[in-house]
Amino acid sequence: MVSVLSAHFVCYAQKLLTMEELDQTHVYTSIEEALENPDKVFQLDLLTSDYSELPPKIGEFKHLQRLFLYENRLSKLPPEIGELTNLQELFLDENQLKSLPPEIGNLKNLEVLGLHGNKLVSLPKEIGNLANLKILYLTENNMTTLPKEIGNLKKLESLDLAYNQITKLPSSIGSLESLIELFLTANKLSSLPKEIGKLSNLEELYLDDNLLTKVPSEIGDLKKVKQLGLANNRLTKLPSEIGLMESLESLYLSGNKLNKLNKKIGNLRNLKNLYLSDNFLLSVPKEIGNLANLKELNLYNNRLTMLPVEFSKLKSLQNIGLGKNNIKEIPSSLDNINIY
Repeated sequence: MVSVLSAHFVCYAQKLLTMEELDQTHVYTSIEEALENPDKVFQLDLLTSDYSELPPKIGEFKHLQRLFLYENRLSKLPPEIGELTNLQELFLDENQLKSLPPEIGNLKNLEVLGLHGNKLVSLPKEIGNLANLKILYLTENNMTTLPKEIGNLKKLESLDLAYNQITKLPSSIGSLESLIELFLTANKLSSLPKEIGKLSNLEELYLDDNLLTKVPSEIGDLKKVKQLGLANNRLTKLPSEIGLMESLESLYLSGNKLNKLNKKIGNLRNLKNLYLSDNFLLSVPKEIGNLANLKELNLYNNRLTMLPVEFSKLKSLQNIGLGKNNIKEIPSSLDNINIY
């Protein structure tokens, strides 16, 4: 029996585990306990352990593949973190990290990196060496820029940069060919690089609560995007190419400075939710009547005086926001629609 278990361990030690196999391994909850058998440590959970720094001995866990360091008091990481080359998941959320050591780039097998709720102002260029990274969480930091090397993360599927201070995106962002989700809510972006249109697999793009004054025409190249958040910016118009986003289901445009809509918006045949409250719209194009799948249309708090008769074609419409406008007469075709 001992020899069988030994052989099983040797097999584990020589390969990366699947998530299912990893879930079945023992979870060590202290460095001291783990150091008694460092070669048998695959998971180390130091959640809320009140560490202000990690000892260099962290580098002794050569087979470690999942490391939880949530909610400690870490202000820096030792360079030995780079010796954990089998690490697949690293969670450093809710600490006080102001920077990452360049050795972070040695974690070639890393797939998930959680850095939410720290004090990071930038990332080292070595972040681009994380060739297998799929998920990168950086919400609620103090990031102002991204290194151009971010574009080297060819396997990245989800990038969350919400609630930072980012003023500009590098053109290399367009090289993230596997990206499905991009969260940039609550930053300080005043423009977007045209290369954003190269994110051909993107399905969700959130740019709400920024300083955007325009959207590049290349936005129309994002054929797979279903959710597009542009609320609470400074947009005065939309490019006609918005009508090329054939998969779009929800479009958030509330809280901008739009005084008219491009009629090409009527080409978004899969659109279900269109939010346009708190703008300066004097009218809406009749082409909105082509949106046969539209369920929610929020036009609350604009400057509308009438609605086009083509609204009668919105057979899927369930809710429409018309309050705080100057509309004299509500079309009878909306009698069975919830109006707010």
